[in-house]
Amino acid sequence: MGNKVTKSIIVILSAIVEVLTLQAWFICKAFTDIFHRTSINLALQLDDYIHADKGTPLLFTRLFHNKLIQIVFDYLRFYLQFWDVRFGSNWFSLIGYFGIFSGFYYILANKKKKIYHWIAVIIILLLPFIEIIGEPQVNVVVKSFYLWFPFILFSIYGLYQFLLHGNRTVRFIVVLLLLLISFLWLITLHNGIVRYCIMI
Repeated sequence: MGNKVTKSIIVILSAIVEVLTLQAWFICKAFTDIFHRTSINLALQLDDYIHADKGTPLLFTRLFHNKLIQIVFDYLRFYLQFWDVRFGSNWFSLIGYFGIFSGFYYILANKKKKIYHWIAVIIILLLPFIEIIGEPQVNVVVKSFYLWFPFILFSIYGLYQFLLHGNRTVRFIVVLLLLLISFLWLITLHNGIVRYCIMI
């Protein structure tokens, strides 16, 4: 009983840290273009790559520096920037970011996966594309409904699973340390947000 209460308290504290982290983002009007692909950027990148390849046969230059390949690489780059620890620890908090990856691990390691496990993983993996492809012109509060809230639910699931398995004492200590670091991280969070945020 006491163990269950302790787990619940830790999960609630983690959720509080994650909400406080999101609240710090409400000073933002929108994200910077770090997740947004534009045709102008693509043209400039191709031009830069082509000029850097002077002396290379034209066939190779055309093969590796064409719009189709570059568009695929651009989308992949923007997608991976969403999962970058620098952004994730500022957007979800460090404990939230850890919980998301714990959620992935415990779902993929589960031998009795249900259909809802796969649906949750697919939704979490696809949600960043709303921002990358659609680039919705909405404020951060609205973005949080599709780009933060589902991830935090997933994170809480991951944290709970992490606390449920293995050496519980060690896992409690790990989560408590992450919570402490996340609380301290809130003090300097403004500096981390500036890179990704257009201020109101």
